[in-house]
Amino acid sequence: MPEAFLPLTDFVNEAKSIPKDHSLDQPVARWVEEEILGNEIVEAGVAILRTRGCYWSIKEGCSMCGYFNDTVPGGVSDEMLRAQWNKIRPTLEGKRYAKIYTSGSFIDPTEVPLDFADEVMSDMKNIGIEKVLIESLPEFVNPKNFNYTNAPKLEIAIGLESSSPIVLDKCVNKRLRWPHFVKVCKSARDNGAEVKAYILLKPPYLGEKDAIEDAVQSVVDAAPHVDKISINPVNVQKNTVVEKLWMRNEWTAPWLWSVVEVIERCKDLPVRVYSDPTGGGTKRGAHNCHICNKKILDELKKHRLGQGNLSGLSCECKSRWEAVKNQSSLRRNASEPYGFRSGFNNGRRF
Repeated sequence: MPEAFLPLTDFVNEAKSIPKDHSLDQPVARWVEEEILGNEIVEAGVAILRTRGCYWSIKEGCSMCGYFNDTVPGGVSDEMLRAQWNKIRPTLEGKRYAKIYTSGSFIDPTEVPLDFADEVMSDMKNIGIEKVLIESLPEFVNPKNFNYTNAPKLEIAIGLESSSPIVLDKCVNKRLRWPHFVKVCKSARDNGAEVKAYILLKPPYLGEKDAIEDAVQSVVDAAPHVDKISINPVNVQKNTVVEKLWMRNEWTAPWLWSVVEVIERCKDLPVRVYSDPTGGGTKRGAHNCHICNKKILDELKKHRLGQGNLSGLSCECKSRWEAVKNQSSLRRNASEPYGFRSGFNNGRRF
């Protein structure tokens, strides 16, 4: 059977590979970035714990997600998780905001044991962290999974991806249903947590225009149920369906102009809508031409911090983006010729 006709689940699993060996006492990464806390811009300590990873990735997986590459099949012992935490802790000292990620769901007790999570939360509270962001699939957003003894204010980020069941099923390979998302958002907020939704821009099999429309509609649908929304333009992660399509020139990362359009069209909604594109400005991430990439990314960062103005941005490549967008329904797939975004100039392959 031709690969294009394989069920998406099979394509997801064919694209995967076994994660390489990792040091179990070392977190995936840690860094410091700026974030908004209340009405202030503060430094946030950020870390990614190395864990067993996402249960859905083990079972099937999503078309765009390569975070399983950083995981440890079989899981990580409590001892090694505590060793990781001892290395993360200095990054958080003196900070008021923390973001603690895994390659799955922090409040999945089979991935991050509840006793360890409770220790971590108490430790952060004791060193002055006022708010902590964690991520979870909707199925684990149950008060019993975040009923910590002593914790900072919780912000739970949920990967909605799209409010369209067709996009979720046929483009993302995710089984989330809208009523369940609404239910868990209410449950989290009723139990004192804030909710942040992740919405994808341009998952596989959507052209530029359809991707924009899907993201805008998803933001509109999610806005009444969450406290903030992050637009996540799809980037090319290793050993994924997206990477396979990208390498076959059947998909190209979204334009930064598309990110800007989604945000601008959603600016009057009563929630913060912003974007911090992973891999932005590179071939594997959302990008425009080599002339305006940095300028657009700088403005998106300012906008995320409540300072930027996206309405006056311009570049000669914007007309090429408009052409791609207008032709979306007529194009064979979601790719473009190499060099198109830079006008085929200077040997650039964007």
